[in-house]
Amino acid sequence: MALLGVVGASVPFVALRHNADAQRTQDRDASSEVADGGVGRGRPRGAPTPITAVVEGLDPSRARRERGGDYGVDLPGGRHATLTLEPAWQRATTALLQRYALPMAGVVLLDTATGRVLVWASRGGAPGQDIARVAEAPAASVFKIVTASALLEEGFSERTPTCWSGGFHSLTLRDLMSNPSRDRDCNTLPEAFARSINTVFARRALELLNPDRIQSMARQWGFFEGVPFDAPVAPSELTVPSETLAFARTAAGFWNSTLSPLHGALLAQGIARGGEMTRPWIVSSIQGPHGETLAVGGEHVWRRAVSPEVAATLGRAMARTVSEGTGFHGFHDDAGRAYLEGINVGGKTGTLTGTDPFRAFTWFVGNAEGAGRRLSIAVMVANGPLWRVKAPTIARQVLQIALRGRATD
Repeated sequence: MALLGVVGASVPFVALRHNADAQRTQDRDASSEVADGGVGRGRPRGAPTPITAVVEGLDPSRARRERGGDYGVDLPGGRHATLTLEPAWQRATTALLQRYALPMAGVVLLDTATGRVLVWASRGGAPGQDIARVAEAPAASVFKIVTASALLEEGFSERTPTCWSGGFHSLTLRDLMSNPSRDRDCNTLPEAFARSINTVFARRALELLNPDRIQSMARQWGFFEGVPFDAPVAPSELTVPSETLAFARTAAGFWNSTLSPLHGALLAQGIARGGEMTRPWIVSSIQGPHGETLAVGGEHVWRRAVSPEVAATLGRAMARTVSEGTGFHGFHDDAGRAYLEGINVGGKTGTLTGTDPFRAFTWFVGNAEGAGRRLSIAVMVANGPLWRVKAPTIARQVLQIALRGRATD
């Protein structure tokens, strides 16, 4: 895969505090339950059970709008799933992707507090493939979330500057060598994160990290395992070479990592929630052949990725991308005016271009708070040789749909 660029940002959000004892009780009650509409042991026969595992036969990309306005999916055995999607947002987002006619795209919008899926849009890929659940796209510079987390856990200060040169569109061994006569630019970690400065991440990773540490941090963020969800999700993958240049490039997000859009939305959500990610859910309820409610969806905590302190620092780092970094143009007009004035928005961008076939992947994962909502979003788009739109622009338009009622060009 040939690299043309790697590009990032988000605002800090107040972490939700959950009652650990209540959650443990909920998890214990759910441990014997099934997700296909069966009845858990110890519950009255016929009572709906919480959905805590994959729902047999569920494909969210096949959701259709039903007579009552909600979206739903038919399941095997005469069952039916009613989904959590916001109908107006879902319709408008689907139309948006159709208008751009992208070769490949995936959009996931979550309620930050609960992990409820509000928008689920998938386009392109192999026949029958749900792009929002596959991890075939390179994570690109979104992977800097993992590297930054590892650096911060190793005690690297967000106030410590790194002087650097080179590495804008590629990294060479020369770029990794400190040279005071060349290294005229100096940036802190939040600044480097917002501008996606590859050399800063590469040099600090070589100084403070190693392949095992990068892999362990990726695992903390949920790589290597399928995201727990109502439908199967492919694991986001990572290979960390030990050779110096290859390791540095991986840490900077050039290649060797993949990400699904659903997992991308959870990375953003984890930062917004102070380091904690929920199990996302898209099934509101499952009805049996006679209309009886067999199972219901709801919030469940998945894992803690990082400490609240690290999450807060990442939030401050992410805040700068939309305000001044690589996400600025997606969220501001030509005069520098914010499209979502009064809404706190931020995220991390990524760009990586490969061949065979030519695909220009762009990412935006981030959070938005305002108008009484807290939302976490991931957008991945793959353009062909003819560029149509980048992920930050679609992310802004989806947030406009959700928070302003309509998107602008």
